[in-house]
Formats: sequence, C-alpha cells, structure tokens
Amino acid sequence: LERQLLMQNQMRERQTAMQIAWTREFLKYFGTFFGLAAVGLTAGAIKKKNPGVLLAIVPLSFIFAYQYDMGYGTVLQRVKG
Repeated sequence: LERQLLMQNQMRERQTAMQIAWTREFLKYFGTFFGLAAVGLTAGAIKKKNPGVLLAIVPLSFIFAYQYDMGYGTVLQRVKG
C-alpha cells in the first residue's frame, strides 16, 4: 500500500511537471502573438486616431498574465494551498 501511494504521488508530480512544461512552451508562442498584436493594435489606433482599437489588448493581457503565472509564477502553490 505504501509503495502504491508513492507511485501515485510520483505520477502526480510528473503530470504537474508536464503541465508546467506545456504552459511554458505555449507561452512562447502566445507571447509572440501578444507582442505582435499589441504593436499592430497600437499602430492601428494611432493611424486611425481611435483609441478604442486598443481595447482588444485587455483580454489578451489577462490571458498572457495567467499563462505566465502558471508557467513561471506561483499559481500551482496557491491552488495547492
């Protein structure tokens, strides 16, 4: 029984490590997209003289912040706590 519990704990740790690795890999691509979108939306807002175009950055920034916190932050420790 003790060996089975150790194996389950080890599998849970591996699954968490895989999730963090996937999040970090996803963050590379999403970060690139977010950066290009921010530059493009800013240029579009300046060109059209319409600051409302920049509103699209708000939800993207929340997604980026969550993914960053998941990959490099402390969200997993806060969830466990």
